[in-house]
Amino acid sequence: MPLVKLDIPAGIYNHGSELDSKGRWLDSSLVRWTNNAAQPVGGWVQFAYLEPFVTNGDFSNSTAPTGWTASSSNTIFAISNGVAALGSTDPGTQSTCFQNISTYLIANETYTVEIELVSAIQGSVTPVINGVAGTAITTLGVHRQNIAVGGTITDAANTGWRVSGNGASNVTNFRVYFGSNGQDRRYRSSHAWTSNSNAPSVAAAAFDRIVMINGNGSVYDITPPAGFAGTATAGQATGYGGGNYGAGAYGVPQADNYNAGVAIAEASAFSLENWGEDLLAVSQGDGKLWELDFATWLANPSTTKMSLVSASTNPTVTGTVPTGSQGIVVTAERFVFCLGANSNPRKVQWCDRENLYVWNPAVTNEAGDIELQTPGELVAGVRVRGRTLLLTTLDVWTATYQGPPTVFGFQKIGDSCGLVAKNMVSSVGPAAFWMGKNNFFVYDGSQARVIPCEVHDKVFTELNRDKISHGWCVANQKYNEVWWFYPANGATECNRYVAYDYRENHWLIGALDRSTGVDSGSFADPWWVSQTHIVYRHETGYGYENDSVFLESGPINFSDGEQVARVTEVITEEDTQNDVALSFKTKIYPNGAESTHTISTLTNPTSVRFTGRQLKMRIEGAQDKNWRLGDVRLRVSSGGTR
Repeated sequence: MPLVKLDIPAGIYNHGSELDSKGRWLDSSLVRWTNNAAQPVGGWVQFAYLEPFVTNGDFSNSTAPTGWTASSSNTIFAISNGVAALGSTDPGTQSTCFQNISTYLIANETYTVEIELVSAIQGSVTPVINGVAGTAITTLGVHRQNIAVGGTITDAANTGWRVSGNGASNVTNFRVYFGSNGQDRRYRSSHAWTSNSNAPSVAAAAFDRIVMINGNGSVYDITPPAGFAGTATAGQATGYGGGNYGAGAYGVPQADNYNAGVAIAEASAFSLENWGEDLLAVSQGDGKLWELDFATWLANPSTTKMSLVSASTNPTVTGTVPTGSQGIVVTAERFVFCLGANSNPRKVQWCDRENLYVWNPAVTNEAGDIELQTPGELVAGVRVRGRTLLLTTLDVWTATYQGPPTVFGFQKIGDSCGLVAKNMVSSVGPAAFWMGKNNFFVYDGSQARVIPCEVHDKVFTELNRDKISHGWCVANQKYNEVWWFYPANGATECNRYVAYDYRENHWLIGALDRSTGVDSGSFADPWWVSQTHIVYRHETGYGYENDSVFLESGPINFSDGEQVARVTEVITEEDTQNDVALSFKTKIYPNGAESTHTISTLTNPTSVRFTGRQLKMRIEGAQDKNWRLGDVRLRVSSGGTR
């Protein structure tokens, strides 16, 4: 009986029917290949939370902080006059565990506090608002409670708001975080850079808020006092005029899907850039240009906020700073491009070179503007080596610095290759990669071209196009990859990813909840943010918080499926035996019933017994470590269907 080597090429092929993927890998999650050997992607560890009040605690009766007693009501979290505290009915007495959030509170706004009970709950935990107890919590996990604020929160005579242990409760290892609940907040834009003193920072933006995180994981709210306007989540414009003219019958309600001619109101995203060590931001919600002076912020990080770049707020500004912009990009020559300036979807306007405050074109400066001759609308810009790439909804342009008097030359380098959503593009050295409406594209230094995609059908069939403005893209240059995250199969937030290994030219797919992130560079590891506002350091260790790590092949036929194969032996090549769990799925006919055969323990060789005209192999990580799987060989002979 011969040994048959399952020589399956690296990368996922999920294009067409299942049989079209015969002899290839069909599905996976959190797996990559290095030199044709499968291995798990790096894991992640929690680093910070992006909401204003964030704390980890181990608060049991035996390790009690100030104010924690064994009485019938043990306070876990309380707010008094805008100060939040753990483990005390009076935040003023809790000197080591409190945070002033008074400057963040807005009158008549509704806020959410989330308590995540991680382990060891006995009895129950009860939220209390103004002395009135809510529904007791008896299960682990994340629990929310809302509170309407009228100016400030008070906490006198058991009023105000608190979360308390009830009865003989003993709660250990919990987290609390707090934020505005006026609209559903997700952090969908981020940018990392390093200061002049070599201090790394990340800015992360939701539709209405920007925070900064330093290298120690401290989070600072830098939102201006008036806040930002914007739309929290994408939705369909189903009112009058919301659809294309002539789409659908008169008087008939519009169909509820992307392809039915219904316009989509996109979620508001930010463009974030660094201007030297300072931070610049433009929100799609108002299109204004904002700046954070890093030196000023460093001196007063708790009180310094972003300021508007405008002649009305800054006397050094000359000319009219664009408003109504869709985004910004800072060129290598240190010009700031405002894209879609002054609500003109095709206009690019830039300041003087090295001078953010001069916008009036003159013979003594290099400020200027141009309206691109394109049928599309400007969406985003990225720097690539030697030039700046400008992406519209339909085509792509380059801007190349030429010096006075024209300053920049603009050239279209691709048609029918527009960007599907604002944050779905990433640059890597001289190249840029992005997702279009129906293809993936790369700018290779000369032109925009389609990237042949072996998971095209899966990705573009399952993605939720109504919510594609929630999607985002990030490079992972340590592993020569570009990752796109998108909402799939009816999800409203990003729950799937597709990644392209541009060096080894293959594709990866999987499931992962992330809403924005940055590559390593300013930091040693990539930083990606979850839907619940948690910042994770990625490619760190091999812990996955219960997310599945697996790899599954497409159908494998023997003798083109003419004969039923009997498998009696499996031989695997691993770095360490039993780092992976192996199972096989067999069928007699393509649309027939499928049988699963799980191997509990792998030896060399492993005796098995199953038959089928076609089989699929599934590999799962059995250990939280960097397993490597090489060759898999099967001892196969002809058999019958019984």
